[in-house]
Amino acid sequence: MRRILGIMLALVGSWMLVSPQALTGLGELKWMYKYAFSGEVLVGIVVIAIGFYLIDFKAPKVGKPSH
Repeated sequence: MRRILGIMLALVGSWMLVSPQALTGLGELKWMYKYAFSGEVLVGIVVIAIGFYLIDFKAPKVGKPSH
């Protein structure tokens, strides 16, 4: 359940990072700009960070070299 919430938060945070810049980008994305608010990028960064924390990525274990 924690991973699902983390993935959902990461997707919402990604939306928050893309929507303010949509006005200057592709014509197909300009509708996203209507949903942007001031300071959305900073809030989006925090939301993505919380989402990544909840996903709990693990670093691969590095063992002894084989040579």
